[in-house]
Amino acid sequence: MYADHRLSLAYLTVQGCPPLDHVRAAAAAGYDSAGLRLIAPLGLDLAHPIVGDKALIGQLKSLSAELGVDFLDGEVFTLTPATDVREWQAVLETAAELSMPLMQITSEDPDRNRAADNLARIAGMAADHGIAMAIEFMRWRTAATIEDAAELAGLSGARNVGILLDALHLSRSGGSPAAVAALPSDLILYLQLCDAGAEMPADDPSCIAEARGGRLQPGTGALWLRELVDVLPADIAISVETPNSADHALDFTQKAQKGMDFSRRFLASLGR
Repeated sequence: MYADHRLSLAYLTVQGCPPLDHVRAAAAAGYDSAGLRLIAPLGLDLAHPIVGDKALIGQLKSLSAELGVDFLDGEVFTLTPATDVREWQAVLETAAELSMPLMQITSEDPDRNRAADNLARIAGMAADHGIAMAIEFMRWRTAATIEDAAELAGLSGARNVGILLDALHLSRSGGSPAAVAALPSDLILYLQLCDAGAEMPADDPSCIAEARGGRLQPGTGALWLRELVDVLPADIAISVETPNSADHALDFTQKAQKGMDFSRRFLASLGR
């Protein structure tokens, strides 16, 4: 814990890292938790499958216990017009076996009522395992803004649905700390922390490239991070997501450590 925050090493910070090495990197850099990619985002391949690999799951559980690093969240379901949530049962079972309290979900379904119905179904399945569903909004998704995510959560009617607040996505979708403050505080399940430049990407491909390989370390950019943290619970869990292609020469542990060092420095600057 740092300043009452549970700090987790996000998948993208060490993108491409094998799951066991991800846990080792998180432990070496002083994180409390790690986030694993259990299912690939729409249109991408899964580099290191975990679901269905009983041996690997057992190794992850053992290593987690040995090193004192648990698992905060799993990536990432995508709601589409063709979604059949029954196909996600094995993913939820894996998340439950790893004691993950959160699973990320995005929406690419233009029919908000159908998306909400499917979200309610997967949330019901997740609730049986003690897992909450965290909607991640992104400028290029159908659920593009924090208001879209809040509406989708409300339409689902599920108590275990909330929002994953990514500082970069909030900025690039036109949001602000004021937009966060306008929502019920318990709707925000956790924060993905990074910084970014003042210039807004010109189009969605540029925005995607920035999100996956152009983020800045907390406190080194132009985002209103101090104001954002001020409107969030003092003990909110923080996933450090700071992938930057300029760090390509660093190994996975060095990338994890860099994110941790800058995150701690930023949190210390808040005076908490």
